[in-house]
Amino acid sequence: MDAAKNQYLSEVIVAPEATIAEALAQLDKAGTGALAVCLPDNSLIGMICDGDIRRGLLAGPDLHGSCCQIVNREPFFVRQGVAPLDALKQMRQKQIDQLPVLDDDGRLVDLLLRKNLIAEAQESEIKRWWLDRLIIQPETSIQTAIQQLDDVGTGALAVCREDRTLEALLTDGDIRRAVLRSISLDAPCGQIATRDPMTVDHPISDQDALKIMMDADINQLPVVDERNELRDFLLRRELAHDSALDMSAVIMAGGFGKRLMPLTEQVPKPMLPVGDKPLLERTVDRLKKAGVSNVHMTTHYLPEHITGHFGDGEKFGVQVDYSQEDHPMGTAGGLRLFPRPEKPFVVLNGDILTGVSFEEMYKFHQANKALMTVGVRKYEIKVPYGVVKCEDVQITELQEKPAMDFFINAGIYLLAPEAYDRIPEGERFDMTDLIEKLLQEGEKVVSFPILEYWLDIGQHDDYKKAQEDCRSGKI
Repeated sequence: MDAAKNQYLSEVIVAPEATIAEALAQLDKAGTGALAVCLPDNSLIGMICDGDIRRGLLAGPDLHGSCCQIVNREPFFVRQGVAPLDALKQMRQKQIDQLPVLDDDGRLVDLLLRKNLIAEAQESEIKRWWLDRLIIQPETSIQTAIQQLDDVGTGALAVCREDRTLEALLTDGDIRRAVLRSISLDAPCGQIATRDPMTVDHPISDQDALKIMMDADINQLPVVDERNELRDFLLRRELAHDSALDMSAVIMAGGFGKRLMPLTEQVPKPMLPVGDKPLLERTVDRLKKAGVSNVHMTTHYLPEHITGHFGDGEKFGVQVDYSQEDHPMGTAGGLRLFPRPEKPFVVLNGDILTGVSFEEMYKFHQANKALMTVGVRKYEIKVPYGVVKCEDVQITELQEKPAMDFFINAGIYLLAPEAYDRIPEGERFDMTDLIEKLLQEGEKVVSFPILEYWLDIGQHDDYKKAQEDCRSGKI
């Protein structure tokens, strides 16, 4: 290991016996946003970030206490030899800014910073590698495109010929609209991609590119040369400093969870542990990572378990307030217990475990100028018999054990403030009632297909599956 790397590691490693005050001072000096807590041989114990220190102090330890009191002992890490773009992809997916690199013996050999990897991605060799991963040919199936889009985490792919000539842009929204139109996932992705997308000429400064993206309200911007060959692919979130979503959230957490008895005799269903944390905390974590900072919770059954855990939300990085329903008011009625939102707001059932992209749902809602967007999930029913179609006594068709697809309500909604005004005050009212009312009034209600992980934890088998999926890394 060279001298420069040794010097860098000495700046980002803190000894387990160091105090919180010493760790805070070292963190400020290192400027990395996180420190690695290691033994003398560099074996990693855990990571400490600025947020860990703030939350630790809120929980009780003083500045003279050991930093091990606040260390994250199970940080996400990669092994030595990871490719820079693979590391950047994983940091994007995990929404982390620091990534420890360990050797086979668990010793820290590097601490990667997301900002540095992004800068490195501007280098030509790495950039070519990066572009190769987000280019897709028009003949490739939609199913393969979904997987590739999930792998690169850019929200869009560049549809190009083999010579990198840009033909179209395939976005997350293009795929969801195709699913709604029941287009086969085996169809070529070029069939559903956006032709003639907005592009800019190479080269362009980050500042100019960001202004174009802000003015056009787009999140991906292909950069092309005079031959329309793709030279770069800019992401708004990488150029902008403020990625917060301009919306709030409401979590309906007042249900009894009767079907999960006896697990819910002493604990409300949203507070049942999934892996190492309550289900409701996982939802709050996802909202926070999406940039949602204001979270409202409706409570009814055993509310003290929820309010006692989250408090005002500061230690979870959000602001939380509560409304206690004296009697169940339905999945929409409880919204009137909160002040009228001034901006769009997302509403979730408290028993939903999901990896849905709130960012994509927000963009979808805004792009469609909807009053209400309903998250939907494709649900397949397989008929175990041959189905016979008849006209009078004449058999016209025989289908052997067909599968029927439906879209089901996924319990996740995004509403404009005007939708709040349609909810009656002081009475039971469900989201299905609100949807029907808006439709009757001719308002625009759209569906947003949830392609990511989704599970409604309503019964014991669902809860068991959630635990299994957590252990296997699906969530």
